[in-house]
Amino acid sequence: MVSLTRRLFSPVVWALLFMAIINSKPTMAREVLIVDTYPSVAYLNKQGEVDGPVAALIKEVCLRMGQEVKLTFNPIQRMFSNLKTHKAHAAFNMSHNGQRAKKWHYSKPVHRVHYGVFSRQDNPLKYQSRNDLKGYTIVTYGPTNMSKKVEAFSQDLPGSKVKIINLYESAFKMLSAGRFDKNTVVYGPDTIGQDVIKKWNLNNNIHLAGRDIKNLYYVVFVKEQVKKSFVDEFNRVLLKIHKSGKMADIYGRYTNEVKATPPSLDDMNQFPPFAF
Repeated sequence: MVSLTRRLFSPVVWALLFMAIINSKPTMAREVLIVDTYPSVAYLNKQGEVDGPVAALIKEVCLRMGQEVKLTFNPIQRMFSNLKTHKAHAAFNMSHNGQRAKKWHYSKPVHRVHYGVFSRQDNPLKYQSRNDLKGYTIVTYGPTNMSKKVEAFSQDLPGSKVKIINLYESAFKMLSAGRFDKNTVVYGPDTIGQDVIKKWNLNNNIHLAGRDIKNLYYVVFVKEQVKKSFVDEFNRVLLKIHKSGKMADIYGRYTNEVKATPPSLDDMNQFPPFAF
């Protein structure tokens, strides 16, 4: 009787064990994870590879997971198109909002900034609150989640208007050259602004007038292409790298054109993301 039971149920048991093994391993819809990004948060190094602090972090996470990854680099609108058409499975650095969360899985945060307000040196603006921007032209980068926030809060600032430019470097160069009127600021991540000013030696003409709100950036994964189990494992490894100090070590290697700031442990433990 026991022998018969074994013969009958062994195939079933083995099938269940096999399925459990398969389902316990994070899987991808593709063998290679394609992660896209855009200028100002990454760059192409001398070898023609996508590089930068967050790019290096993603490579480290995927290496530890045994996941082959390919990083690509495009203008931001093409990056969004690549996510929509599934030419890319993931992207960084992306802010969080409710509409995006319907179509994308989010990693834990990979970069922390404060949005900064930059003005010309001959403008004595010392930014303390958004009311200081009444009557100003606010130049920002977009269309992005950030530019939508700027357009929204500018509606409560009498006399202000928003100008969206698709390259940060162009915005800062135009501000430096006096291409805008005096009451004009550039609004964007403080780290990117400071990097552009340093790269193009604009510090004699532009200064950081003050900082606005904190913002966190994430890696996003297209839900139709990437299973949540994979993202959960990605986050587990990412958190381990952060806690060990490895994230700070990786970011510390980048001191020139593109820099990143590790989120705090509180930021890392805050999940799902909170839309600031």
